[in-house]
Amino acid sequence: MNILVTGGAGYIGSFASHRLIERGHHVVVYDNLSTGHKEFLHSKCKFVMGDIRDRELPARVMKDNKIDLVMHFAAKTSVPESIENPLDYFENNSFGTMNLLQNCLKAGVKKVIFSSTAAVYGDTRKDFVSESDELMPINPYGESKVFGERMIAHVHAAHGLNAIILRYFNVAGASLDNQLGQKNPKANHLFHHLTETAVGRQATMAIFGSDYPTVDGTGVRDFIHVEDIAHAHILAAERLMSESSYLQTFNCGYGQGFSVLQALKMMEDVSGRKIAYEILSRRSGDPAKVLAKAEKIRSELQWSPRYNDLKIICKTAFDWKKRQTS
Repeated sequence: MNILVTGGAGYIGSFASHRLIERGHHVVVYDNLSTGHKEFLHSKCKFVMGDIRDRELPARVMKDNKIDLVMHFAAKTSVPESIENPLDYFENNSFGTMNLLQNCLKAGVKKVIFSSTAAVYGDTRKDFVSESDELMPINPYGESKVFGERMIAHVHAAHGLNAIILRYFNVAGASLDNQLGQKNPKANHLFHHLTETAVGRQATMAIFGSDYPTVDGTGVRDFIHVEDIAHAHILAAERLMSESSYLQTFNCGYGQGFSVLQALKMMEDVSGRKIAYEILSRRSGDPAKVLAKAEKIRSELQWSPRYNDLKIICKTAFDWKKRQTS
């Protein structure tokens, strides 16, 4: 099939693009390169430089390339940044998604896979969250994604748009062959700071909060390897192409969690390096624990994760970062 991948030169989008091409699909990557990198593009993909907020270009690209399905990765994703600049997040993530959906309808493309996030759940104070739980985001990033999800549901009802919404938990790691990974210098997630400190580009890293009701007081997250996220997109795309009327939401997580300190200790073990850290006060917008209830994606898409191992996640992330600094 012909697939348009927005944000396909970025971290997760590049993995999905490569794996789609390896599976025999034709991929057009649409990216403004604000956080993406041309070196992440597969040699067999077609690249179009563009922004999802462009009012006309996405539809033209879809028509010119006879696109069957759109995978929408392009988004701003930093919780702290969203708190500092909320309008940027609504303008890019919410308006950008609205504009992309309008362009899909103009081009007659009615199959979309939407990258969402566990941030839509907020601080649920439950051990596990399921797709049917109430959405109560506690930061603008999560709010901006809820807008996207709700627009998709309304467009499905009004215009027959078929869609799968994938709510990511904490994506981390790099490819086992060390060819793809996270390369955004402004990244503000745990594994960026763990690896930056492990390779010596940061003297120390901050841990925000040590008084959460968790195993060691630090936040607990469901870390999922990026390859397993990419595979979920492949299965979602192939399922969507076989359906005539379909709208489903799936959690993408392993259903198990590790604390910040547990991840730090594992990174020390795989890197053989001590990671200096300092404990700071809790950060606004951060829940204590977010874990996925993910039986639905396993049963309905037959998704079977292959890299459910914190050691593999840490090792591939460290090896990738080490390569970038060598």
